[in-house]
Amino acid sequence: MKIVSIHKDMSSEPKYRHIYELLRERILQLPPGERLETVRSLQKNYGVSLATVNSALRLLTEEGLIESVRKQGIFRAGGPGEAVRRPVILILPGRDEPLFRRIIFSCYEALEARNMRLQFMIHKLVPNAELETVIRAFDEKPAGILYMPTQVSARLKQVLREGCGHTPLVQLNRETGAAEVSFVGTRCHEASRKATARLVECGHRRIGLIMPKDSSSFLDQQERIAGFLAALKQGGISHRNAYDIIFDPSDRRLASDVIELLSGEERPTAFFATNSSYLPELFRKVKFCGLKIPDDLSVTCVDIADTFRELPVPLDRLEQPIAEICGRAVELLYEMIISHDLRPRRELLDGISCIGNSCGPPPRTGMSLPGSTLCLSKQ
Repeated sequence: MKIVSIHKDMSSEPKYRHIYELLRERILQLPPGERLETVRSLQKNYGVSLATVNSALRLLTEEGLIESVRKQGIFRAGGPGEAVRRPVILILPGRDEPLFRRIIFSCYEALEARNMRLQFMIHKLVPNAELETVIRAFDEKPAGILYMPTQVSARLKQVLREGCGHTPLVQLNRETGAAEVSFVGTRCHEASRKATARLVECGHRRIGLIMPKDSSSFLDQQERIAGFLAALKQGGISHRNAYDIIFDPSDRRLASDVIELLSGEERPTAFFATNSSYLPELFRKVKFCGLKIPDDLSVTCVDIADTFRELPVPLDRLEQPIAEICGRAVELLYEMIISHDLRPRRELLDGISCIGNSCGPPPRTGMSLPGSTLCLSKQ
């Protein structure tokens, strides 16, 4: 928003001086960084000409009470002016999934409330694409970076450590484990322990784990696995790797031999999934094997609410509060930007326990009768 300068001594013009005093009194009541109405709105509200409004605004600018930011508006001075001028970059994989959509909308709303702009950087799920995107984001010198890691390498961790020394960055939902990098997410250990304990309480003893093959790269995934194992231990159950399904996040059809696992006489009667990515594929395999959920197989999971809405089964699960996670991440990033304090922050929020229709007692026999079909819900 450009403020037009009119070189005129306002002290001799009572009309201009009156508008200046009114605007000055109002602006002094605003917190630093707060956006003022547009020049046109001010003209309409005060019933004066554009020249009068612009003259008053020029004096207020010279006085250091307001600042004009191109394409953004007029702001009460003293706030994060430089941050307003530069965007916040959000780095995500280039996939149309409920999780990514929710992150985008939640971050946009939280940033807009602070008069900050959002810029996307999308990367492919191929080697080095994510690393190159993160490097490019730091090179653009944004106000800050919001980032959900997906494919982590030692080199990427090093880039994050170095970049966080000069650019505010907060990880969302997934954590690389680098202590120097700020993170906001879910209390994954406790969420996973509770979700798995639900299966144990139903009487299951043969419980498998569903996880992506890159789980070791993310601290939050490791915490989910640890929570799963803790629930088994509390229930006096030994974990058997043979019950587990390990899938490829880039192609979920590539997994351990699930058909063989589900068809065996000593198959698992329940699964805990560290996220919902593989569940649609699991449901197809379950149907192919002639099993019923939850009569023959029970499932629990930790993920965001949006992903569960797209599943054919009302799942027993622990939902991640992703909107709250994004909002808090933006809040922390904003604090880092205006304070120039880049010390890492780490905050964990509680998941929300939801009862569905995917958990029941283990079947009395290892397999369903031939020809049985998948029961997606009990209406």
